[in-house]
Amino acid sequence: MNNLAQINDINLQIFDEVCEERFKRLDIECVLIAIIDEVPSDALPHLAEQYHITGNEGWIQALNDTEKRNLIKTSIKMHRYKGTKYALEEIFKTLNIVGNVDEWFNYGGKPYYFKVILNILNRPLTAETEKTLRALIDEYKNERSWLESIKININPELSSKVSAGCIFQEKLTLDVKGTI
Repeated sequence: MNNLAQINDINLQIFDEVCEERFKRLDIECVLIAIIDEVPSDALPHLAEQYHITGNEGWIQALNDTEKRNLIKTSIKMHRYKGTKYALEEIFKTLNIVGNVDEWFNYGGKPYYFKVILNILNRPLTAETEKTLRALIDEYKNERSWLESIKININPELSSKVSAGCIFQEKLTLDVKGTI
């Protein structure tokens, strides 16, 4: 914290030191969570911009208000660990995507390469989705690391019932000659 007290005023210097010590011990993340859950939905894009999570940093992938709120709540932690395997896996969890990062030394690949395996739940998969997922990975990966491959498994949690029916109409004509 910057020292804002004037040099000549000892009382303000002591007050500044006491406040700095007390404010260091505050856990502001618990306060942040309570506030974000109460914010109206139309304010979420403004918070996303403030916390620097718009665009490729997750906002495009967030499908609903719950995912957007979770993204805002975890944004400080995500920026703190950006460039690590942990950050990649956490951003996937935040967006309700089951993801696994496999680094080069785990599978005998070229140095600094990694693979990502994603299980997509209840999310449409298009060419645009794959493009934005790659951009998300590029945003949170280490700068020196290279994405070797991405494997996407689609596992919808929704159960669907499929029915089919066919109606055939045939006209059968018998020509009977003779007796048996």
